[in-house]
Amino acid sequence: MVNEEKSFPIEQSYINLAIVETKEQHEKEKKLKEQDQKAKEPEKQQDFSLEKQHGEILSTYEEIYGVKTSIDVENIFQQCKDQTKKVFILGRAGIGKSTFCQYVTYRWAKGELWSEYKLVILIRLRRLTDSRYPPGKRYSVNHLLENEYFPCDELSHEQIKHFKELCNKGQVFWILDGYDEFAQNIPEQLKDVFDHVRETQHHILTSRPYAIESSYDVKLEITGFTNDNIVKYVQQFFDQITKEINNDSSEIQKLLRLLKKNSSIWGVAHIPVNLELICSLWCNNDWKKTTVLTLTVLYDNIIEWQCRRYLTKKNINHEYITKSDVYDQCNAELQFLEYLAFKGMECNKIMLTPAILNEAKDDLKSVAVNIAQTLKMGILKSYDDTATGTQNQTEKQYYFVHLSFQEHFAARHLLNILKSINNNIAINFINNNKYNQRFHFVFVFAAGLLAQSHYKSCIDSFWSTFQGEPLDLVGIKHTKIVIACVDEFIGQTTHPQSRPIQRSISKWLEFCASHNTDAIRQHLIESLQQTNCLLNTTFIQSTFLKLLESKDPNKKRDVSRFISELQITEPIPRLQSNILAALADADSVVRRTACKTLGNFGEKAATNEVKKQQQMR
Repeated sequence: MVNEEKSFPIEQSYINLAIVETKEQHEKEKKLKEQDQKAKEPEKQQDFSLEKQHGEILSTYEEIYGVKTSIDVENIFQQCKDQTKKVFILGRAGIGKSTFCQYVTYRWAKGELWSEYKLVILIRLRRLTDSRYPPGKRYSVNHLLENEYFPCDELSHEQIKHFKELCNKGQVFWILDGYDEFAQNIPEQLKDVFDHVRETQHHILTSRPYAIESSYDVKLEITGFTNDNIVKYVQQFFDQITKEINNDSSEIQKLLRLLKKNSSIWGVAHIPVNLELICSLWCNNDWKKTTVLTLTVLYDNIIEWQCRRYLTKKNINHEYITKSDVYDQCNAELQFLEYLAFKGMECNKIMLTPAILNEAKDDLKSVAVNIAQTLKMGILKSYDDTATGTQNQTEKQYYFVHLSFQEHFAARHLLNILKSINNNIAINFINNNKYNQRFHFVFVFAAGLLAQSHYKSCIDSFWSTFQGEPLDLVGIKHTKIVIACVDEFIGQTTHPQSRPIQRSISKWLEFCASHNTDAIRQHLIESLQQTNCLLNTTFIQSTFLKLLESKDPNKKRDVSRFISELQITEPIPRLQSNILAALADADSVVRRTACKTLGNFGEKAATNEVKKQQQMR
């Protein structure tokens, strides 16, 4: 678990992972590549708008991470052709390979699985090192059993003989976890026994996708949670927390609403470690008091966690260092990912070819980039569509585990340029692309990142560029992207720059109240419904109050309908009193919309005065 201070029994915390045939997964990734190529064909650009392109690419990601054709653990041997059962299970970093191994071993021990085997042995391959298996000695299967399970005891001659008999009769099942951490540095003295187990024993071998030759008939891939798994995991996570700290069970629904409301968060939540991190962040009471869970905060925490995990694999102690120090330790890798993400977005590429990776490395001459090491961070996923396949990592194509990660890293790179002496490059990029749907979340992430001390020096230049010429002639496109950006920005800071931006949004609200513009009103509602913080600001709510005080009954009805479509979760007292008074308004439309608005206020609206009014109705 991410929070190592908490531990739950595995039967209470484990959710069945979706295990799919590798071929099925590759077909979905092939579709992602086709979307990538389709967007680049000039003759199709007229029929394939950028907004539609972005939507289809996102939907393809959701196919990869969404509903899967699951294979039950009990049935994974059905396709094995040989008498010796051998299954190769792939999965990228953090997807749950080791948890899967632990879970199936646990179920066997309880008599729920694979009863034909007298013994199941789980071996963490990363533990097979020179220090634990000194050179100069020949090792056999009984040494693996002794070292991994009985390090302080010696097995008797009879026990070793019995164990070897079980192996010879095919009554031992081996689970070899983490070949990718073992393959590049197999101790010479262990090669024979490792090959013996792989060639003669029933076994499962797990690995990241790039580490092994394709010598298995049965290849499966752990692809993460299904949509239903996400809901179940969140419920079980909070059930455990509720028992320990008497946490409010309503947090489950609040978090699920947030996840489902944002397709990018919903996409990355299919990766188990990411979902656990999201739940852990949500449960951090001190953290919740200081800010809200914005996209940027979420992704920044996920990346920090991936960096700490990466440092652990490099045997670097990070327990007592700050996030800033962690990022410094991973500076070369992060700069490479940022540059690569930005270059891919700029060139309209999701599938990143070996040429792009090498070009990015060459362009970052001042940074010592090790591509092979960077791939171990779990941010990029490999895709190999060659006929024969390749084991050379540098010959494969890669894509970010989700488009939103590429957008986040691209935003970091954009701000780094903006605060450099070459800031004119970033300014030109913003001016040329701020209304391009493809870069929508790049700018949203950039706005959120401005709250971090590392980027605060470019707050003024970012917003002055974004609010300056060229501007959308009609204005609604500009307002929609500004709403998304300022919401991410104010979720983490109270910088004075946000006030004039909120004022420009208020002008649009006043315009909608004064004109019969259903199309514009609907655009604004859709944008405001996606926000987390903006609607809870005093400035915006004061604008609503001003509009509700209109003497024009038609305008008052329109404003009441508009507000009833929005989720204002922290109403200021004056607005709450106004909506409460509207329950007794002579106009039935105003009364009906006031009820709906109070419902949207949620628990904050459940005052004694409201309850009294409801009882009188």
